Amino acid sequence: MKLNDLRGKLPIHSSKKYAKRSLSDIRSIAIHHSLTTSGSATAFANYHVGTNDWPGIGYTYVIDRDGMVNWCWDWDVISYHVGDSNRRALGICLVGDFRTQQPAPEQYAAAIELVRMLQNKIPSATEVKGHSEYPGYNWKACPVISMDKFRRDLKGDEVMLDKGVANTIINTWIKPAWQDADRARDEKAKDYIHWLANELRIASGQEKE
Repeated sequence: MKLNDLRGKLPIHSSKKYAKRSLSDIRSIAIHHSLTTSGSATAFANYHVGTNDWPGIGYTYVIDRDGMVNWCWDWDVISYHVGDSNRRALGICLVGDFRTQQPAPEQYAAAIELVRMLQNKIPSATEVKGHSEYPGYNWKACPVISMDKFRRDLKGDEVMLDKGVANTIINTWIKPAWQDADRARDEKAKDYIHWLANELRIASGQEKE
């Protein structure tokens, strides 16, 4: 992992400071995208301080498109990135707008390696969630990538099913079966068929529906 230590080198507010926490307070690692097609830790720090009037950059780490991991804050700093969950979450931002882009392969690999390292060093950080999975942020298009796949890749599990094959199975057999169950008003069968379709989606790296 390529690491660039920017702690103490980024723009900060002239009077505001972030609060601190014990490492045992950290229960989750939050994954963000920058919502910009390009950018840097310095650019985000300037925006968070100058526009948002925050004490400093909102992320503990920023991962560039080339896989460089920029370390912005010590882990005990409670930066702003997931609202009421800030105290218990450590934020990682991947540079990019994943509504229209995909993470660069080296960037994605760096994120996986970084999260594995953090979970090894901070045992209380058992959860890994996307920004939109935190309370109050289900409206947020962040980080857009499949967090089910990210968590699976984090564990080293491989996606065994091709996306096209999964969708063919769903559209050819599973959806008609669900429609038959719906006509028969068989709620248990509908629930099972819906679960089965989502298992196929997860196994092929897609989001659940």
